[in-house]
Amino acid sequence: MQTTAPSHERHADSAAEFSVSGMTCNNCARHVTEAIQGVPGVASASVTLDTGRAQVRWSPNAAPDAGAVVRAVSEAGYDAKPLTEESCHGHKPGWSPLVGWKFNAVVGTAATLPLLAGEWFFGLGMERWYQWTAFALALPVQIFCGARFYRGAWNQLKTRSSNMDTLVALGSTTAFGYSLWALLAGWHGHTYFMEAAAIITLISLGHWMEAIVGARTASSLRALLNLAPERARKLDAHGHETEVAVSDLRHGDHVALKPGDRVPTDGVVADGSSAVDESMLTGESLPVEKDAGAKLFAGTVNQDGRLVMTVEATGEATALAHIIAIVQRAQTSRADIQRIGDQVANVFVPLVVLIALATGLWWGFAPDSARATTQWLEPFLWKVHVPDSALASAFIHAAAVLIIACPCAMGLATPVAIMAGTNVAARRGILIRDGLALEKSGTLTAVVFDKTGTLTQGKVAVAASEDLRPQDDRTPALEQLSAALARPSNHPLSRAVAKLAAPEHNAMPLVAWQEIRGSGVQARLPENTGPLSGATLRLGSLAW
Repeated sequence: MQTTAPSHERHADSAAEFSVSGMTCNNCARHVTEAIQGVPGVASASVTLDTGRAQVRWSPNAAPDAGAVVRAVSEAGYDAKPLTEESCHGHKPGWSPLVGWKFNAVVGTAATLPLLAGEWFFGLGMERWYQWTAFALALPVQIFCGARFYRGAWNQLKTRSSNMDTLVALGSTTAFGYSLWALLAGWHGHTYFMEAAAIITLISLGHWMEAIVGARTASSLRALLNLAPERARKLDAHGHETEVAVSDLRHGDHVALKPGDRVPTDGVVADGSSAVDESMLTGESLPVEKDAGAKLFAGTVNQDGRLVMTVEATGEATALAHIIAIVQRAQTSRADIQRIGDQVANVFVPLVVLIALATGLWWGFAPDSARATTQWLEPFLWKVHVPDSALASAFIHAAAVLIIACPCAMGLATPVAIMAGTNVAARRGILIRDGLALEKSGTLTAVVFDKTGTLTQGKVAVAASEDLRPQDDRTPALEQLSAALARPSNHPLSRAVAKLAAPEHNAMPLVAWQEIRGSGVQARLPENTGPLSGATLRLGSLAW
């Protein structure tokens, strides 16, 4: 991107955020991403499932068209609307029973566990009173917890498509509807309210776990975002400091940096000198000396001197923003195995529906043949109890096919693995370019590093010391001299040397102490203070 003033006016419009509703799994998020990326003028799109947000970046020379994005998402079977600055940072929406997988998981589990205990542990499945109780427990799960699946299935149906929500809705509705008919008709066979509630609960638990992983992944991104401060000390033409929002900085502005400040944006040093910790960007543990004309990057830390920097890049043009964009793209990227899963999923749902329909017709119109096949398979599998009614058998076996096919492992496991992998890597300072790179990393047998500095803990410490003075002249001790000289300095190397001796052992009087940037520190011992009385002591580089 250009960093001239006109380009910064365009930066404000180079990205837009949309709220997207109707997504229930990462497969939905990928469909929305692909729909947005197909809009002319869109450079990239990132869709977050747990927040229901889509971030769109426009090409530099393209005119932003929010309406085209909304239409593309609508044609994919979902609803989208652009978010204004106020809506992005305003109050969060109020609690609703139809929002959030946690509600589904908690309510579904509370209803399903008693049903499981009643049937599996106490054998109450055939008791009439228990069947009415099962109906009362399963009904709210079907209505409130199942609403998201019905909504997702309906959105896909409107676009003549289908997804895993279609299977969940068909399977649970078939089991619940058949059980309700049997209960009201007075049939004394087994009902399947427990199965209807369990399938919604299990899938909701899976989505909830996926949302938790996504939230943890988002926390690593927020940690990266927090590396850049929100406020900066802007200098006016007379050198007076004014605290402003970093978003208000423009190319050419001057910003003051005090020791300990994080650099708010990319720029160059206009005045002053200091050591800057760039480990978040380069991995190098040692600070980098900065003088006039040196480059500064957002998120790095000014160590021990005052700097005045000239802003050269803001917003998405900074190096930190590029790093964050890389992590976001990696989390929404697809590995090769995931692409294969997407291709299978495109035909998986219609195929399962056809198999379920064929199974129901087989048991409904040719029950003798179906029973004979079941009896032939029993010695290899397990013994089953088949209802006497052909209609009941048709419903039960068709529902079984739909329910067994419901867990969307293909659309759930791989995205969660990619998000979890990139999250763990980001927390350890490793940036994954995309899902394909993460997948290939599983076959690595050796890693080659081009810089030894990146293999440190990021903390400077004195590893060893050697006193070259004659044995009789080693008073005061080398560690005491070095620590006394280094203690007044805030330089990272000085702080490491200062730890060689405890503060109470550094009662050594020093006068005329001064720090010479790029060289070291020096001071003088007063007269009548021992063997080194009046001597000038230096702690610094050998060349100095």
